[in-house]
Amino acid sequence: MEKRDYYESLGVQRDASAEEIKKSYRKLARQYHPDVTKEDPKVAEERFKEISEAYEVLADEKKRSLYDQYGHAGVSSQFQDGNFNWSDFSHYGDVRDIFGDLGGFGNIFDMFFGSGGRQQQRAGGRDMRMDVEITLEEAFSGVKKRITVPKFDRCDACQGTGAKGGKVVPCPDCGGTGQARRTQSRGFAQFVSVGPCPRCRGSGRAPGSSCPECDGRGVNQRTSQIDLDIPKGVDTGSRLRIPGAGEIGSPGAPAGDLYVVINVRDHRLYRRDGADLLMEAEMSFPTAALGGEIDVKSLDGTAKVKVPPSTQPDTVFRLKGRGMPVRGDLRGDLYVRMKLKVPEKLNNEQKSLLKRLDEIEGQQANRPFSKLKKKR
Repeated sequence: MEKRDYYESLGVQRDASAEEIKKSYRKLARQYHPDVTKEDPKVAEERFKEISEAYEVLADEKKRSLYDQYGHAGVSSQFQDGNFNWSDFSHYGDVRDIFGDLGGFGNIFDMFFGSGGRQQQRAGGRDMRMDVEITLEEAFSGVKKRITVPKFDRCDACQGTGAKGGKVVPCPDCGGTGQARRTQSRGFAQFVSVGPCPRCRGSGRAPGSSCPECDGRGVNQRTSQIDLDIPKGVDTGSRLRIPGAGEIGSPGAPAGDLYVVINVRDHRLYRRDGADLLMEAEMSFPTAALGGEIDVKSLDGTAKVKVPPSTQPDTVFRLKGRGMPVRGDLRGDLYVRMKLKVPEKLNNEQKSLLKRLDEIEGQQANRPFSKLKKKR
């Protein structure tokens, strides 16, 4: 698939200044952050990667010049594998500047860049997601739920270091610097990149010998129970955030958050449209013809529908304020669509009355024609 123009990706003109490019990237990066985006998570991640690749090139004077002259082919050699990946991103300071004032958005480094963007920094834990299904009645009144969350927790024996007895030593691969150099040759040129050490993940420390309790991983899988207080009025897709209930971070760093996504089960009587509910109710022929009242079941009891004379099937009545809670004491509406109830069995008296009614209606229908015959 053909790559999109970098200027187009960031929504700037080709003569845009460095400040304009950074401003546009700031805006788009906020827009496609997973905690606030309205896009599909996979689409948002791909879009974030696209604008970050564009920013990596256009924010660098040399790379931008190559791109302006030769297009994508001119900058492919600037990436380690010929194509952009997160290890090529060198503007971590700019990203920290963008997300630093948003509070809680710092974990985007771990989500998109991995620990490489935070050399010598302690990485916070990843966020987690769990789906919880509730009934419409529970969504109407609110409900308390206890959920069981499986996750990795810090090993108590080694305090998360992965080392036996918690004893760590300078990483033998990077000499304790936490950084590793990669050299790659392309033709007559050599490119050197510096990134986090794969063995110690940029910490500069490594286990002397592996912890027998966690096999050197520093974590053990456990389950924890969390009590949820689901508020009334939630709908499918509503999210509850439980701070610190996600995956653990590196030692001394905060844990991620747990996001609980609500799914409201379909109901046999009601169809939901936002805060409004739609249901069907039956009326007898006499009620439809003469008018009357029928009782319908709402989520908070019984409601009466006043049916005027000559009501036709599929007529919809609105019961104001009998739908789902919105906020405070506000509620949506309940819409009732009337269906005509036809009796399956009739006794002799009912049959006689209906035949008599049919005869009367037939006589009334023919009466105008009988008058015309007399005039002739």
